[in-house]
Amino acid sequence: MPSIVVDMDADTKTLVAEKRNAKIKPSLIMIDNVLAGADSELTFNDVFTTSDSVVAATGAAAAGAAQTERRLRINVSTLACVSLRDELKDLIFLGLVQVVRTEAGVATLDANCHITLAYDFE
Repeated sequence: MPSIVVDMDADTKTLVAEKRNAKIKPSLIMIDNVLAGADSELTFNDVFTTSDSVVAATGAAAAGAAQTERRLRINVSTLACVSLRDELKDLIFLGLVQVVRTEAGVATLDANCHITLAYDFE
């Protein structure tokens, strides 16, 4: 099972990219916000490209257009460390796993906010 650890030294970070014809299934998300300067609001987005079959089935967007869907949102207070495992059993990403960090609704970076993502391909 691969994993990645990133610091939120940018307000948006890509954690993992899709493998061709495989979905990303997170098995663990851990957020260490102990040294961060403020509470962190983290949004995990799924960024994928629509195909002709998706357009035909849903009428969503033009084929080849990038779609961004919010899959998970977590609020972590300062001096806290949060770990999610069981809550992720039904979570699947179709494309890139991207996380956006905000403080009070404003996108901000904080290199002291650390995110660990363990995942499998499905």
